[in-house]
Amino acid sequence: MYDNKICIGLPHVGMFGWQTTMALLSLKIPSEYSLVYHLVGSCLIYDAREKIVKFARDNNCKYTVMLDSDMVPPSDMLIKMVNTLDDGKLDLVTGMAFKRTAPFQPCFYTKCDYDLDAQKPYLESPVEFPDKGFIPLAGVGLACCMMRTEIFDCIDQKKKDKSYFFPLPNLGEDLTFCLIARKCGIKMAVDLSIDVGHVSNMAITKDHFIACYEEHKKINSSQAMFTGGEG
Repeated sequence: MYDNKICIGLPHVGMFGWQTTMALLSLKIPSEYSLVYHLVGSCLIYDAREKIVKFARDNNCKYTVMLDSDMVPPSDMLIKMVNTLDDGKLDLVTGMAFKRTAPFQPCFYTKCDYDLDAQKPYLESPVEFPDKGFIPLAGVGLACCMMRTEIFDCIDQKKKDKSYFFPLPNLGEDLTFCLIARKCGIKMAVDLSIDVGHVSNMAITKDHFIACYEEHKKINSSQAMFTGGEG
């Protein structure tokens, strides 16, 4: 049995934006849970995520949060994510994060496939969604998600190689992990009520994406909004 502890793992390069720092200080802690932090720097991102998972397992944490150092989570993010995972229907839940440059593509995917021979990913992001609820996902960026730590026990039973995040060619460590997780029956979704800022010159949120999407529909709705096989 895992203890009622949440490990918040933060890969970083030595600097945190003030927005992220303030958001971390403002996070509300779910009742009956305690937090432990593990900050990992001076290594590649896939290795940082491996170290975070090891720390969470070594410290018997029930849930593991991956939170990048340029994310601005809402204060109730942990409470909402714990309530979702405690319900038992999902194994991983992410908040909404969007890329920092126009057209601000969602960093969560309803399609996440990979052609091993061509070494090419095929990704699709949702472009229309309601204000709340959940969307089942095939892949997620790991910038602002919570997962059951025990899913790595399940993966270990089916996977001989103990690396969870070593990236496939032309694919990030996060989506490589999602391909592995899906093969092990891990269920993931985005909580549409959790809008996480992505720090640029300003924190990019859902509103920026929607404004860009509406403009795209007016100008050239026949063309895909994103390139590279992305919807």
